[in-house]
Amino acid sequence: MTRVSIGTFLLLLASGCQDWPDPEIRAVSPPQMPASEYTPIEISADLPLPATVDYEKGTVDVSTAVKAEIGSLELAAPTFIRKGVLATQVPTLLAPGSYDVRLTLSDGRVATAPSAFTVLEGQWPDTYTIDPIDTQAPFVPFTITVRAQGANAASFHGNVRFESGPGVNFGPKVSDPFVDGVLTQQVVFGAASSSAVLVVTDLAGHRVSSNTFQLR
Repeated sequence: MTRVSIGTFLLLLASGCQDWPDPEIRAVSPPQMPASEYTPIEISADLPLPATVDYEKGTVDVSTAVKAEIGSLELAAPTFIRKGVLATQVPTLLAPGSYDVRLTLSDGRVATAPSAFTVLEGQWPDTYTIDPIDTQAPFVPFTITVRAQGANAASFHGNVRFESGPGVNFGPKVSDPFVDGVLTQQVVFGAASSSAVLVVTDLAGHRVSSNTFQLR
């Protein structure tokens, strides 16, 4: 939420704060990505943001919250990098194909660009290895290292999903992007059981498990 003076929004307020025009997506850049390559994108759009006026204080509270989606995948919360342009990232969780791009404002108004983003075939590693995990304390973040293997390993910059056994509470469920075939990041496990296993999967169907480690 951003607070500005009424004067700044005088022209916008002339039509009334409860009757804002619909947002509109102008462009998505880049308009495509390989399925295996984590990709930052910019979305250019006309976004008449919802606002609430406090006439006594002479201010306008403008809601800058925007949800961005490609297909059914919700992206990381976008940020305004310049007027009318939002930046976010697309993880490697979408199968090849064409997808609608959507922006949803905090008051529910939606802008949709049909088939505005295309996912191309990717180049995935042959498999992954997970460095041994020692005994960990429940609810305390610890660092894991996952390494891509095979012909495309060194150039892999994608994301993987994390899984574990039934009922095991842990997070995050999606990794950061790999850096030249290596992922180093923190995860945290709850105390639903005395031991756990970390499982790595990707969009290409690879599935690799860590050693069983203790939680205590």
